[in-house]
Amino acid sequence: MFKESKSQKDDAECILHLIETCTGLINKYGYLDNDTRTASLVNIRLVSYSSTGIANLLDSWSKGDNTVQQIIPQLLGITQVDTESVRLMGDSLHKTSKLSLVLLGQFQIENCIVNICNALGVKSKSIGFYNKANALLTYLGLGSSRLDILNTGAKIRNSLHSNGIHHGPDFRSNLKGVQYDFIDGQKVSCATFPHIAHALECSVGVLDEIYSAPQLKSYTSLIPDTYAMIIGLGRDAEGES
Repeated sequence: MFKESKSQKDDAECILHLIETCTGLINKYGYLDNDTRTASLVNIRLVSYSSTGIANLLDSWSKGDNTVQQIIPQLLGITQVDTESVRLMGDSLHKTSKLSLVLLGQFQIENCIVNICNALGVKSKSIGFYNKANALLTYLGLGSSRLDILNTGAKIRNSLHSNGIHHGPDFRSNLKGVQYDFIDGQKVSCATFPHIAHALECSVGVLDEIYSAPQLKSYTSLIPDTYAMIIGLGRDAEGES
């Protein structure tokens, strides 16, 4: 889902749709919590919960009554409440939440694909996520258009790590009618919360296709997720069954 962001509430709505997409696939496949196919989706959902909460907090802060606008700064530990301190705190929460979503969300997608490659014995000619993803998609007989989808989130992440500037060959993708343009040396304009949530949601859709491929459906063993086991994430960790 994508909608132009006119408020923090719009951001939260877009991220919520990503959460619902992950939940749908978790229930659809029912893999064990420490299987990378579940763990990746659970972890994307976890960071999305955080981003949704912050977006709703900021929305309430800007639109709430006087009581709300007085309580929130106290909860956030702002000792001197003035226009500048409120602006700095709001900007900081928004920017770090956005970076966390694309960084951790994209990491989970990349980690999942690498783990599946390892389980199926799929080898790439060179290292790097792009090459591993290309090798897996080719092995599964999925079209190359999926590679552009998976690469879009990586391009957003990389640009945010470069102060919002894209460095490297020009790259363009269109995800369900939403255009993403990355031009060498130019500021990236497709790194808003709705763009990030939509790109991750489309990548989760590619994971759905990967999980449904015959080669993977016939693979009955656990595909372990070391990262998930180390930090203890999983459906039980969230209090869900």
